[in-house]
Amino acid sequence: MVESDKRKAAEAGLSHSDLGTEQIHDDIESLDAPNATLVHNTKSNSMNGESAETPVSQEWAVAESKSSRKKRRKIEREPNGDPSISFSGSRPERVDLKALQDLVLYILADGTAPTWLAVRNAKQIKKVVVLMVPALDETMLRDAELWNGRTEESMTSTINQPGKPISSPDPTPEDCSSASNDAPTNHSRSQVALNLPSTHLSPDQNLTDRLLHHIIEVRAPGDSRTGRVHSPLQGMLIAPFPEAAKQKLKNSKDDKASHGIRTPIADFIHSVDELREAEYPIHPAAFTDSSDAQLENERREKTGQSHCSGWVDTHVSVFKPRILSSSHLQAHDFLTQGLKPYALDCEMVLTCDGKHSLARISLLDWTGRTVLDRYVKPALAIQDYFTQFSGITEKILEDVTTTLGDIQKELLSILREDTILLGHSLESDLNALKMTHPFVVDTSIIYPHPRGLPLRSSLKFLANRYLKREIQKGGMSGHDSVEDARAVLDLVKLKCEKGPTWGTLEANGESIFRRIGGTLKMDANGEVVLKTTAMVEYGTPERGLGRDATYKIGCSNDDEIVQGVLRAALGDSHERTFTKDGSKNTAEVDSTSHDGGAKTQGLDQAIPPGGADFIWARLRDLESARGWNTLPSDIFPTPTSSSTPDAALPNDQAEHLRDIMRQTVRRIYRIFANLPDRTLLILYSGTGDMRSLLRLQNLQAQFKREFKIKKWDDISVKWTDVEEQKMKTECERARRGVGVLALR
Repeated sequence: MVESDKRKAAEAGLSHSDLGTEQIHDDIESLDAPNATLVHNTKSNSMNGESAETPVSQEWAVAESKSSRKKRRKIEREPNGDPSISFSGSRPERVDLKALQDLVLYILADGTAPTWLAVRNAKQIKKVVVLMVPALDETMLRDAELWNGRTEESMTSTINQPGKPISSPDPTPEDCSSASNDAPTNHSRSQVALNLPSTHLSPDQNLTDRLLHHIIEVRAPGDSRTGRVHSPLQGMLIAPFPEAAKQKLKNSKDDKASHGIRTPIADFIHSVDELREAEYPIHPAAFTDSSDAQLENERREKTGQSHCSGWVDTHVSVFKPRILSSSHLQAHDFLTQGLKPYALDCEMVLTCDGKHSLARISLLDWTGRTVLDRYVKPALAIQDYFTQFSGITEKILEDVTTTLGDIQKELLSILREDTILLGHSLESDLNALKMTHPFVVDTSIIYPHPRGLPLRSSLKFLANRYLKREIQKGGMSGHDSVEDARAVLDLVKLKCEKGPTWGTLEANGESIFRRIGGTLKMDANGEVVLKTTAMVEYGTPERGLGRDATYKIGCSNDDEIVQGVLRAALGDSHERTFTKDGSKNTAEVDSTSHDGGAKTQGLDQAIPPGGADFIWARLRDLESARGWNTLPSDIFPTPTSSSTPDAALPNDQAEHLRDIMRQTVRRIYRIFANLPDRTLLILYSGTGDMRSLLRLQNLQAQFKREFKIKKWDDISVKWTDVEEQKMKTECERARRGVGVLALR
């Protein structure tokens, strides 16, 4: 560099003393403080008196010597130091949900360090508990009355854990120091948020202070340009493959080694959440909670999917299929376990009421034998035969006398408690059949689209990609439902042979449970073991996203969720069993049943003392009370009472909602108060209020349907650029959730 390109220290506003060893030494010593910022990106106020908001392009920083850097890194990696978290620099305006997932993987697996959060002694954080609370918002978190009202009850339920006396759950000096690092004033965040006095804080209030210190806005995955919000469950529980693993799988020639082992078909049966997200009509037996079943029943009545509208439910009363006992499985296929899978495909026509009606049904058994292949005469006049897609013509249906009712009766005699329905976008077929069945495997879900839901790959694409088979080549003669059903059957068989990850590499990545579960740790005995994970969820967590968790704890209400989280965090022992209110009880955990089925809190899975390293759970009462758990098909183009804002609720409903909010706060606090030391609790809401967005999406869908079959002047709804821009705005608003980071 030429001399003219250099700047002297004086020109930068630095004196010789600024560059002296004393200043460097002081900088290093300051790193001993827990609230030290590890990466400085603002100019010191001592530098010529300039403000810390100096643009980056004008910043000057003191160069750090090699010995100073070594000392700093040694402090950062202090092997026995207490962990702490603080925002790197200023509090971020928002973070994406993926950033929370990355934080979990950084602490427990092989992820990279976050740039927005400084985590000191990250490897000293022993557990991470992720709690999803849909309908939680920042206003609720900062509501003084809600948090003050939970103190007495929650303190009585705190467990006297070894090394953590109930009488003094005060934060450590490091925690107190860290807590003041990012606060907007000298008061702690909870004092600011809850307007509490700054002196004589009770031990309970200190714990609340630690819980509420790091509140951030969390942005759900999605695409605001198209008005789509993606699943916040998948956003947290499905992690992208590391580049090395992705390349290894891509180059591998051994499919079995790359994609797991043979998997029984029962493991692919979809959970209620997966069916709900795919807009399936849900069978009553699929629910393990009566209130959820009642909500679904009300939804079906409003949307014309009830018995009064000609719908039927298969004769099933259990939420799990009847699998043969192990002593009888030897004579049966390992993949079916004695169950009877049937591949179903239907062809539809458009009738004069503007709906798609059944015109042909094909049903194949597991061996590929055609069990049923029948044309059906719709009750109403046919407006469009869709011949290019269905292969149905007026001549084909001319002499047909079979009705929808005849098909329903025949299917009811076939579909039982040991039957699984296979199909592609099967909700369309079930809508045409006006039928529900609780045990479903959908190839559009188990072979997800590369960009995730709500997008789905076509059956033609999947058959060509994974079966190397060309289907639907009929041209104007349309599809063959038998051919399509056979493709579905072969895709499901291939999935069972290859394992759950087959066909998902380019889609959603791998389960976070599998990723963490493949990471090594040293246990209390000094032995190297694999880390363990747990999913605590309503219904049957062993289905869907929870199948890869080490421990699956099924629950039927929020109190059981709290109980399950604490059990997963602490392990099974007579001293650490909890009652519904979270207090200690030496009795065994009560099990609950549904329709005679034996559903327990995963008690057949013994959790060793010390519990799991990663736990994911979800509370649902708040979501239900605020009406945020509505399905897309339950939101009509015009506003209804279900979308009434909280402030506009009648007094009795407002008080009920307020009571649910108090209960939710108590449950959150109870979990945090009883977690072991050095546990990171991550709360996130998933999304904001989706109802306005869903209403616009349904308006757009209705417009598209009518646009295809009606004249412009006869379309009942309009979709212009005004609605298009409004949908983008509502999508961005719906993606704004809230999150909390709290280190126990």
